Amino acid sequence: MDKCEDYELVCYNTDNSRINGRASQVFSPENVADVKKLIFDFQDIIPRGNGSNVVGGCVPSDSVILDMKKINRIDFDFKSKNVYVGAGVTIKELNEKLKSIGYEFPIFGEGTIGGMIAMNAPSLMGKYGNIREWINEIEFVNGHTEFLKIGKSDFGEGCGMEGITGIIVGAKLKLIPYIERSASIFQSSNIGEIISTAKKLKSLDNIAMIRFYSPYLSKLLGFPEKYHIIIIFNNDKGKITGEEYKKLFDKIRKDYHIFYKDGYRESEDPKFLFEKIKDFVLFLDKFKVPCAGDFIQGIVYTYFNSDIKKQEVAKIVNRMNGVPGKYGIGIKRKKMVDDFQKRIIKRVKLRHDPFLKLNRGKYIDIFEMEEYKNLMIGNENKNFVDEVENFIEEVEIENSRNENFYQENPKNDVPPHLKRCGLNDTRFLDARESPHSKECGFQDSRHNKNKDRVFSDSDKSVIDKILFKKEFKSEDKNG
Repeated sequence: MDKCEDYELVCYNTDNSRINGRASQVFSPENVADVKKLIFDFQDIIPRGNGSNVVGGCVPSDSVILDMKKINRIDFDFKSKNVYVGAGVTIKELNEKLKSIGYEFPIFGEGTIGGMIAMNAPSLMGKYGNIREWINEIEFVNGHTEFLKIGKSDFGEGCGMEGITGIIVGAKLKLIPYIERSASIFQSSNIGEIISTAKKLKSLDNIAMIRFYSPYLSKLLGFPEKYHIIIIFNNDKGKITGEEYKKLFDKIRKDYHIFYKDGYRESEDPKFLFEKIKDFVLFLDKFKVPCAGDFIQGIVYTYFNSDIKKQEVAKIVNRMNGVPGKYGIGIKRKKMVDDFQKRIIKRVKLRHDPFLKLNRGKYIDIFEMEEYKNLMIGNENKNFVDEVENFIEEVEIENSRNENFYQENPKNDVPPHLKRCGLNDTRFLDARESPHSKECGFQDSRHNKNKDRVFSDSDKSVIDKILFKKEFKSEDKNG
């Protein structure tokens, strides 16, 4: 296990959020034994992968950093078609190795496996949902220095908990056969036309991504200054294939670097019902806020070079019941976690890390400092136990209420615990089985009601124009 020299610590004082902190020491564990020893030896520990988090998820406060990149084992199981991956392996590294044996992991992104599991990150290709849907088992070490292997029913103990319950050291992941993909680009000066086309394309089986760019961002990426959607297919039906497709996908994967260079260094990621996206984009146009989006997941990425604009957009996101889509909570967004969520997170946190060693100050604030000191010296143990027992009882009562609700209202209303989260639109129920909403427990099969829809002749003409090479004409190149 390596330890960084003092002059190297400055590299770990911040992450992609650019929030400044201070790392007291940095270690690079190589195995589970190293991780357990470090948790045992130190009181304030932060795990770190690529440091790509934009909300301060791995910013230290005189903390010990665990740089996980040396835990990088990759073992493929030919029988089960699964792969065991160490927490420090990046998605790019994993897929480069898998491609040589004809497989891929479809949660495309820039981070490490450990970091993406901690955030329950969505795939760059919205069709594949979040990483949680592609995990068979998670391995992590909690604040008690216990090494745990957790299955699907307990993924909430570590996946999406942003490192506050344990240090993820590895995972068994599901794979799919490698796919040669293609793409097409649709452009328009009318946002209504873009939205209606995207809605039609969303219902097609072989669509892996519908990536949206507003006119200004389109211009930065080298496209005409119009609205664009880039459609990626899990087959060769698109107009753009081979090396041209790879160049296009690489441009999408690294688009934020281009925006950053142009001065757009702040970004938010509100997630909406699809029906609300058009109104939100029109609002952004009015305030001259450029945006991109994942139209399958319903995430709109807004980019800012002005704090005033950012504040105005935050107000409208709140009014439209937008929720965080990709970036997580970290330090910046703790105010966005409602009281009910906090209580659930607090329960899991205290079960795995009662002495608050792991990723302090992230996601939620557990105790005030004086309470924390009392807990550490043992004076408040009885209160701690009483608090957990009372909370468990309240959760059981809440679960009972929700079960009764579903029995009495099997189809036509929104349960109380979702209304508290702002989900009070019954149209949301039509999307319950989409990949990105299954993780929330929605199992309503009505979202398939349009699966066999017969398109009108005009609809079919638009889709054919996007899908098939035979419709491609030279004037398309110039918009």
